[in-house]
This record gives sequence, structure tokens and C-alpha cells, in this order.
Amino acid sequence: MSVALITGASSGIGEAFARLLSGKGYHVVLVARRKDRLSQLADELDGKGGTAEVLPADLVEEEGVEEIRKHIRNHRVDLLVNNAGFGLYGPVTETLDTREQEMIRLNVSALVSLTRAVLPQMVKRNSGGIIQVASTASFLPTPYMAGYGATKAFVLHYSEALTAELKGTGVKVTAVCPGSTVSEFAERTGIRQKFPMSAEKVAELGLKAWEKGQPVVVTGSGNKAAASLPRFLPRSWMARLVARAFRDRT
Repeated sequence: MSVALITGASSGIGEAFARLLSGKGYHVVLVARRKDRLSQLADELDGKGGTAEVLPADLVEEEGVEEIRKHIRNHRVDLLVNNAGFGLYGPVTETLDTREQEMIRLNVSALVSLTRAVLPQMVKRNSGGIIQVASTASFLPTPYMAGYGATKAFVLHYSEALTAELKGTGVKVTAVCPGSTVSEFAERTGIRQKFPMSAEKVAELGLKAWEKGQPVVVTGSGNKAAASLPRFLPRSWMARLVARAFRDRT
């Protein structure tokens, strides 16, 4: 049985990936801070004929990351879904420095650490892969979410580079770039979303892209159009357009 390890599995896109992969016969390893939510999900998946295990860990903290790294080193993982992350909305001068540093550790450092932990076993087997959850913000300067957009740009570029490095190894990496999505993300971030897509649809499109070996997938036609704008407009224009769109989104 193939094994998928999913971070941020207690809600939103991570939870949707867990349900989707369990339905496809994967044994799912559920990682997040909230043990109660993970246990409820695991019970649900077990009750539907799947198999799931719970690994509570706070990936903002190095101890939590090391716990999951240790699990990866000692267990087979066929698919890693690096979904854990959060956003921070507001002018840089009005948001907490400590919170932004936590966001960078989760969105970037934890993702890199788990990616590096799992790749050796995958390359040795010549199979497996990683789905990195990025964002349409990966393609744009994002005033009022400056740090968040920067972390997701890192995820996109890191994933694209890995795809090139891993060519011929049998290991596939896909960066999934959703836009507004129905999840707890907006509530925690403090931003009002427009026309959100369901988390289930994002997970479905992301998994299909990974199965096909696509290095990047932007979910939704509107999001694809927005992500393509930097090809046609100066970056300074893009920053002003996003600032205008994001300025009053609380």
C-alpha cells in the first residue's frame, strides 16, 4: 500500500487531500497541531475502509519538524503533501514581527526540511513524489501580504528547480497554486476572499497534475489569468494593482 504524508491535514486543502488520497487507496499519515481534529478525520477515514495514522506536531517549532523528519527517515513515504502554512494580512508596519517569522518558518523552512528528509528514499527507489502547496501569490508582488507572497514565490521556484534536478529519477514534484479557497485560511489570515474555490476541487486538480508529472498547476481559469499578468505588465504596475485590490480586504 502506498503511503502519503500530509501536513496541515486538520482542515482545508490538507484535509481534502487526506480524504482524496485515502479514497484512492493510500495509507495516509496526518500531520497538524490539532490532535483532536486529526483523530476525528482518521476515525472517519478508517470507517470508510481506509487506513490513517495521526502525527500531531507544530511545524512552526524545530522540535515538531524534527519529529516528522524522524518519522520520514524510519518509514516509507510515497507521496509528501507539503500543505501546512498560513498567511499574514496587513501593512508590514502594523503586523507582528514574531508572527511573520513564524510564517516564514512554517511556509518555507519546514517545507524545505521535510522535502530534504523524504527525497533520499524516493530517489533510491526511483519512485514517489512531492506536492507543494504554493499560491497564485507566487507569481505576483503582494502588498498587504508582502511576506506571505514572498514565501509562496520561494515554494514555486524551489519546486520548479527540484523538478529539473530530479529529471530521470522517477520522482515527481508539483507546485499547486490555488487562489481564494474555502478553508480556515482566510479566517486566520484576516482577509476577505472573493469567489473561493472548494478545497476538494483544489486537491483534485493538484493530484491530477502530479499524476501527470506537471511541475506547476494553477487552479481555476481566473487564477490562471491573474498568474499570467506579469508576462504582459511591468512589475511596478502589478504591485500597484495588487495593492489596490488588497488594501481594504478585512
